[in-house]
Amino acid sequence: MLKDERKRERGWSGVWAAGSVLLMAAALSSLSARAGSSPASSAAAPSSAVTGDAAASPSAPAQWQLIQRYCYECHNVNDWAGGVAFDSMSAGQIPADAKVWEDAITKLRGGFMPPPSAKQHPDRRTVMELTSWLEGTLDSHATETAGRIPLRRLNRREYTNAVRDLLGLEVDAAALLPDDHHKTGYDTDATRLQVSPSYIDQYVNAARVVAAQAVGNPTAPAVTTTFGSLGDMKISLQVRGHPGEGNQQLYRDGMPFGTRGGMSAEYIFPADGDYALTIGDLALGRDVPLMEFDNTVVALLDGKEFFRTHIGGDADQKAIDQQQQVAVEQINGRLRNIRFHATQGQHRIAITFVHRDFAESDERLRVTALEGGQERVQLMHAFQIRGPLSVSGMSDSPSRAKIFLCHPASEQEQLPCAHRIIEHLATLAFRRPVTEADLHPLLGFYESGRKEGGFEAGIRDAVAGILASPWFLYRVESPAPQMRTGTAAAGTLSDLTLASRLSFFLWSSLPDQELLELAEANRLSDPQVLAAQVKRMLADPRSKSLIDGFAFQWLNLARLDEIVADRAQFPFATGPLDPRPLFKEELALFLDSVLRSDQPVTALLTADYTYLNESLAMLYGMEGVKGGQFRRVQLTDSRRWGLLGKGAILMLTANPDRTAPVLRGAWVVERILGSPAPTPPPNVPTLAENVHGKPPRTVRERVMQHSVQPACHACHGVMDPIGFALENFNTVGQFRELDPATKTPIDTSGVLADGTVIKGPDDLRRALMARSELFVETLTAQLMCYAIGRPLDYYDMPVVRRIAREAGQNHDRFAFIVLQVVQSDAFRERQPPAPPSQSSVKSASLAAPAIHTGGN
Repeated sequence: MLKDERKRERGWSGVWAAGSVLLMAAALSSLSARAGSSPASSAAAPSSAVTGDAAASPSAPAQWQLIQRYCYECHNVNDWAGGVAFDSMSAGQIPADAKVWEDAITKLRGGFMPPPSAKQHPDRRTVMELTSWLEGTLDSHATETAGRIPLRRLNRREYTNAVRDLLGLEVDAAALLPDDHHKTGYDTDATRLQVSPSYIDQYVNAARVVAAQAVGNPTAPAVTTTFGSLGDMKISLQVRGHPGEGNQQLYRDGMPFGTRGGMSAEYIFPADGDYALTIGDLALGRDVPLMEFDNTVVALLDGKEFFRTHIGGDADQKAIDQQQQVAVEQINGRLRNIRFHATQGQHRIAITFVHRDFAESDERLRVTALEGGQERVQLMHAFQIRGPLSVSGMSDSPSRAKIFLCHPASEQEQLPCAHRIIEHLATLAFRRPVTEADLHPLLGFYESGRKEGGFEAGIRDAVAGILASPWFLYRVESPAPQMRTGTAAAGTLSDLTLASRLSFFLWSSLPDQELLELAEANRLSDPQVLAAQVKRMLADPRSKSLIDGFAFQWLNLARLDEIVADRAQFPFATGPLDPRPLFKEELALFLDSVLRSDQPVTALLTADYTYLNESLAMLYGMEGVKGGQFRRVQLTDSRRWGLLGKGAILMLTANPDRTAPVLRGAWVVERILGSPAPTPPPNVPTLAENVHGKPPRTVRERVMQHSVQPACHACHGVMDPIGFALENFNTVGQFRELDPATKTPIDTSGVLADGTVIKGPDDLRRALMARSELFVETLTAQLMCYAIGRPLDYYDMPVVRRIAREAGQNHDRFAFIVLQVVQSDAFRERQPPAPPSQSSVKSASLAAPAIHTGGN
């Protein structure tokens, strides 16, 4: 992936399991009949060709004359540049060729048409007027089109959240389910969320694992689970763990105050009983210097300390020096087989160190860590949990409380109680009222399990059956009964389907009881009720899923995981001092503060505050922020305002060893202005590196030499000035005045594609805000794409523009945009499959969608 980005920069299980498979197959057949799965297929209707002479008539509209003047030279029936011949079109046929013109609007907005290298180039005002005329012409003839979304499974995030809300259990879906396989676009894209036969075994196994963890097992055998790395042992795939990566010299989130470093993990205990904890060896014969200072180790269960010991200090150092391996074994023996008691259910185990006071550092030489730090302190790398060693009972954990609504006192009460439990869970899991036909196979699973292991074993198997059912795993979308047309369900979605779409959009999870009750009463589609529910759901903490679900994918934050700063150049930002977790936390808190507090979405570009802790503040060169907790900080340096000043954005648009102006420029064009950058041509040479013995050149000089050719300048002329404006920020987001190679002042000046002269981040931000409507429209388009589960097409753009315009009249509030997306036909309607359409003779390549949609 990193190689591709550089290229772009250069140029641009038994009877039960068998029963589950049969249940899944039977339900899948029902799903296909009920929901349909044909994707939408539509294109612009062909229009009659007109001759170039007719199109060039003096009576043509003034805006069409601009197209004649600036576009005909390349886009004609002889050259077909971009696969389009504008001289075969006419002003009156613009709506009929909407796909072509939506693509043209996208390129006009991004500055790619006419290209900066063109002989004739209209001024900014002329381009804006032409774009506005084209948009108005298309919008005045457009009708809302819903499009069609095929049957789709839950993605990993949705599965995790659904299990959490259904069973009160946090599971690691990445350890249980196949990868969602989305390198581009959103993980909600229905076309990417299909199931092959090889997936079914994994879904069945996941259902069994999750059900067993939720219900518990009083006869569970003692097993050993490892977190982190103990020799050849890898981190457990059963639970969610947070291994000891990152800086362990400072406080870590989730640990008690007054501690530093360590690691923690969620573990699901199968029953009440005694367990044993073993902490990875901290004493090693070859690392005597690490034993010089006393380290206090503490272990906690759900924040309550149950073990404490000391490692290191004079006595331990002396013992290792004199007795070597014998002493090592004795010291590490303090960390082994630590007995503790835990109740059934999910708990957090944490191992950490008590933070000792220090003035600066105990090292004999100056350390590279910005905060001074402690080099010779113990670091946690792994621990094991073994058990249950004895079982004392089964407590009513949060998961069991959600499942066992009743506890039968006699055998006669078991079946009615089981029916009640299964009906309740299935209704929530299937997002609709269940019928006896739905309950019959689930009660069969219950009866089979009850015969083998009793009542709770039967409930466990029924829960597994629910989790393996396509009615849970698939998002089934049906229209209201009175709106069905033909054999393919189409029309306005039912209130129950609307409730499901709404909850997976805003919460990435199941509808709650309130939503389901409104939907059952057919009240959710009432505009006032719907608006009230959107407001309630955005205020709910579950709407934070919009940050890592929508916003992180929109901003392409996944690429941050691929950029590891060069250790030689950035020793203070690699290894245990890796700033990427801090960058993500800063960005998540910032995005949440803007979107969920209902500020104008343009505040994402202009907000004069951020969220920092001491480590990140020091990396940015800011003083006055103390401690490991993130807090809101007012920014005095305007160059840090908004998204463009965030370390996460600056690092994901850089290379490990140097900045990447082209990548930064392309990111702004795509993610902020909504114009996808062209694909780089093949066989483009690499960016020239500085050669030892020759005068060094700045990154800017090398990039400009690389893009001097007119064919290259057509794209680089748009992207490079934006990237140059951010060149003061290095790979890890630090601000510098001098180029590291030449030691000369960094030149951040440039001219944008619309002629705006800029110099530095402040000018770039002002230029973007001068066209803030483009940013609002881009965010709206991306949000709609995420919400409805398909890439946007040309016929969606009039609706996107309408929402963006109306948002401008409502202070660009995020909640308003969300509500308008929810009320759109694209969200509320379902289209039948369209017949194959004919291609327009005006365009030789209309396969690409009009707008780039998707995050990574």
